[in-house]
Amino acid sequence: MLRIQSLAAAILAGAALAAPAVARDRPDPMEMLAKSDANGDGAISRAEFIDGRRARFAKMDRDGDGYFSAEDLPRIVRKRAGDKLEKAAEGLDANRDGRLSRAEFVDGPARLFDLGDADGNGVIDRSEMERLGAAIAARRG
Repeated sequence: MLRIQSLAAAILAGAALAAPAVARDRPDPMEMLAKSDANGDGAISRAEFIDGRRARFAKMDRDGDGYFSAEDLPRIVRKRAGDKLEKAAEGLDANRDGRLSRAEFVDGPARLFDLGDADGNGVIDRSEMERLGAAIAARRG
């Protein structure tokens, strides 16, 4: 049985950059960031990013038990995900209990945000978004 799996890791910032995912299921990190821009000002604050994670977790936790697990994934995703995405998710399971809690997901490492926030001011502005987009495109080949 898959442990914390896939979609959580792929949806999480950083996992999309760190590990190859199932091609059709891999989200676009730049799209995730853009969706986090709640006030539409073209810049993403850390608070907006975290709020976006909170909303994504609510969608991922399909059974509403406060944990993301294999049972929350569509069967086709579970079947195709395999070990690659399980390994990516392990980094998010802070207490190593084999489950991904809301707190671990929402408050976990924000690798994508940290990578994008080049000047460390807590906001990814338009120029940082452009640089991040170019870096991601180069990484994907």
